[in-house]
Amino acid sequence: MGIILIFFWGLYIAVAVGIYFLVKRFILNKWIDRIVLVFLILLPTYDIIITNVLGAYYCNADPNPKTFIKKKVEYPESIYWEDNVYQGFNEENRKRMISNYLDGIHLKKMALNGEDGKIYVYHYENIPQEYYGLKKEYAVQTKKIIKGESNWSTATKLRTKIEKIVKTFTLKEEVYDKSSMPTINYTVTFNEIKIPKIAQKFININDSKIIDNNSTELIGYNRQCLRSWYNIMPNFSTNSLYVPMYENNDNILLYELLFEYVRYGDDGKLTLTDKHL
Repeated sequence: MGIILIFFWGLYIAVAVGIYFLVKRFILNKWIDRIVLVFLILLPTYDIIITNVLGAYYCNADPNPKTFIKKKVEYPESIYWEDNVYQGFNEENRKRMISNYLDGIHLKKMALNGEDGKIYVYHYENIPQEYYGLKKEYAVQTKKIIKGESNWSTATKLRTKIEKIVKTFTLKEEVYDKSSMPTINYTVTFNEIKIPKIAQKFININDSKIIDNNSTELIGYNRQCLRSWYNIMPNFSTNSLYVPMYENNDNILLYELLFEYVRYGDDGKLTLTDKHL
């Protein structure tokens, strides 16, 4: 895709230069020359200017800091994810969430709101005893890696064994209305922050909250500022509509940090923990 972009922008620059010199030669008016020059420069780049002005205004607004974690939870056991940004998890996204987080140990029950307004609740049955032993050993190896006492070789072999065993589990799906769903320990919500429609064409702001349902206490919060892809660098490779507004804006999900699916090592880098299958 990089070659295509280079060709496209090379072609645009050549055409723009040609248009400018034609205007300069045949329309003998310096103000028109300048207007045409500014127009040709802004045509592919106006969105960068508008995006950064809007970002400076909205993304620096309260609350500050944008992220806080009151406490971390090692064994949440059951979590309900509610996506109000994309109006629920479709079947493909539910499968991805199950694959990433439902392990039968740290997380024994997972609930997700679907696109149809129903609540989908998942748990595993028929988990062999061998699995628990392998996960315990994997946890030990992961901690050694975080401390710099080991590499990923042994952990990768263990993970391969674990993934094979997980495929033998019986996944149970239950469907509820929200009013009748079972008791869940924690709720993770994703909500879009309302901004003017014209601003939504350039930036998107959303927040995530983690609530302890036993105490109704807010134990984690994150506000993320995203921008649309720039005209000069469109997105050809992914389905993502937005990218982080700033390079230092961690694109790490709040619940991955709070529920310790990832940790910051001594070197400041993020590392997967044993909770990731």
